Amino acid sequence: MPEIESAPLAVPLYIGTMGWNYADWSGVFYPTRVPLRESLPIYAQTFDAVEIDSTFYGTPRQTQVQKWYQTTPVSFRFCPKVPRLLTHDMGLRDVEVPLAEYLRVMSSLKEKCGAILFQMPPSFTRNELSALETLLPKLGGLQQEGQRFAMEFRHRSLITSDVSELLRSHNVALASADYFGMPRRFELTTDFVYLRLIGKHGSFENHKETQIPKQEHLQRWAEVLRNNQSHYERAYIFCNNDYEGYSPATCNRLKTLLGQSVRNAPSEVQGTLF
Repeated sequence: MPEIESAPLAVPLYIGTMGWNYADWSGVFYPTRVPLRESLPIYAQTFDAVEIDSTFYGTPRQTQVQKWYQTTPVSFRFCPKVPRLLTHDMGLRDVEVPLAEYLRVMSSLKEKCGAILFQMPPSFTRNELSALETLLPKLGGLQQEGQRFAMEFRHRSLITSDVSELLRSHNVALASADYFGMPRRFELTTDFVYLRLIGKHGSFENHKETQIPKQEHLQRWAEVLRNNQSHYERAYIFCNNDYEGYSPATCNRLKTLLGQSVRNAPSEVQGTLF
């Protein structure tokens, strides 16, 4: 497949990894002497966005969120995941109180909050659509200033025009995903793109280097983003370690395809991104 043009897009692109705190990256992406709990400022020297995976497991302390804000550049963007308690355990039913508290805590990200992701489980099917129909009209009263939302579904019964229209009517992004077992699709339901390159979980024993390149897939996604850039105002794009084996490298290859400059990891880091 030939390389696509690499001229920069006319819209802001925020490209990063899903999480930043990985032991396998020590000595490869991060200096070995840097504790992983202190790695975010180093990460932010290379990428300008990250999807916060840790919030999927519970609402963090507000002091922790404030530290994330304080230790990253003004142009940096965070996209936190809604806790699985709300999406997986409660299935979006009667979640208003814990969701409001979560959004209050995440408001400490201020202008650095890009979009907040609802990652729905495969068990959330069309049979549970009423829960989504009930929650979406309430988001406006729960969200803090500037907060936006994206929704990812992992069951094919929700790949329908009425579900897309439901999200569109409430200004929520339908997250596009390259995920094992689900069709790849790109559909805009609001003014921004949320794209997740996930792969198949557990594909690799370690995440120190690219192991299965997916250049053709990356080029296709880049083409879709380029061809549709007049229809959205910005894009958040996140790569998982399970996609090619080492998400920093995936991010940099995609940035190159989209005409973005690649920033090297700090010079004291051992090894390279590729």
